[in-house]
Amino acid sequence: MEQVTTEWRKVARVIGGMMGLNSEPYFQVGDMMLLARVIALIGEGKLLADGDPWDMHSCRVRLPH
Repeated sequence: MEQVTTEWRKVARVIGGMMGLNSEPYFQVGDMMLLARVIALIGEGKLLADGDPWDMHSCRVRLPH
């Protein structure tokens, strides 16, 4: 949730930011697991999506106002 704001951001950017926070000394979790979590947050209404969330390179997400 720290990587998402009220402005639209591509899912790939959000996931890349999350992976960067947990990369020392190695990646703690993979991008597909993080994508599944983002999709779950969309399903719970905690994030809004613009596009198909499974397409992380074109879908954008943001926090609800």
